[in-house]
Amino acid sequence: MEITKKDIEKLIELRKENTFLNHLWNVFSRDFKAKGEIGRNEIKVWKQNMWNMTFYPIFTFELNANNHLTNITDKLNPIGKTIVGIFSIGILYFVFTNFSTDFNFLENWLSILIVSVFLLIFITVFRKLYQSEKQNQLDEIFEFLDIEVEEKKPEKEWSLKNILIRLFTYPFCLFLIGLNIFLIIPNGQYILALGTFGFVGFYLFADLKMIFKK
Repeated sequence: MEITKKDIEKLIELRKENTFLNHLWNVFSRDFKAKGEIGRNEIKVWKQNMWNMTFYPIFTFELNANNHLTNITDKLNPIGKTIVGIFSIGILYFVFTNFSTDFNFLENWLSILIVSVFLLIFITVFRKLYQSEKQNQLDEIFEFLDIEVEEKKPEKEWSLKNILIRLFTYPFCLFLIGLNIFLIIPNGQYILALGTFGFVGFYLFADLKMIFKK
């Protein structure tokens, strides 16, 4: 069955332009209506929920000359991209302001390890969070548009791979909390402590959300 432009337009509850300011307002207003921008050859649709206020996808429905659906693509919304960019800049700033030209890697292996693991965990969690939200919304779209797709087996949250990851990340989070309490905060590095606590909280919240969502 051909999916027409009119069918896709029914996904949209509120028409909005796909701009940075509209997405920023979308985050702060906590408006969970499906929004979209309708163009001549494509329609963009996005929707957030209470569990994922910032890292939600924008789906682009590509249309042919007969206004029939030909493809669906996705990308992260501008606010999510901005947060990722700010976090990345913060990490780079920390690296370049603390590592001088005569920096000794052997003497500072712990700092290098912490920064590296920070990046690895952030990228892994962000990717899983985005992919999970994207798939959930795609399933709803396919059901609404009556598109038949091959049923995929969901990834088990307690697979051997995920168990091994958590055997590393959870103790590492506890290590960071202890590092904050006994070293970073006593030395007056409150901004670093705040960032570390925020990172640990973000990871634990995202991971537990994915576990209980299954």
